[in-house]
Amino acid sequence: MKHIKLYEDFINETIDHSLKVTPDSKVEIDTYTTDAGLELKAAEITGIVSSAQTEKEFKDYFFDTYGQGEFTKNDIETLCTYFNEYEEEKVAAETEEEEAEEEAAEGGEGGEEDPLADI
Repeated sequence: MKHIKLYEDFINETIDHSLKVTPDSKVEIDTYTTDAGLELKAAEITGIVSSAQTEKEFKDYFFDTYGQGEFTKNDIETLCTYFNEYEEEKVAAETEEEEAEEEAAEGGEGGEEDPLADI
């Protein structure tokens, strides 16, 4: 028999744990408490890090949800660090993938000569 967890149960279990943005990611995000005492759960931060397209969109989420007054400059810099680390990781993975594709394409065209080409 399978046991299905509710979203609330999952969030409550992960409150004090750090989470990786994706299973393959090296970026771990912890629950963060702002200078004003607002606690942001790791699951919430992880969700917005993985879904935001730009740093501005990332910041806007927190400002729209909690208000501008809840965050100091240090708070926003810390949160943006999570976002930027994940973006750097994504760009590095995409670059590696592109390089591998280029190497495969070059190897197929100009690699070994066909020994039967002269026949």
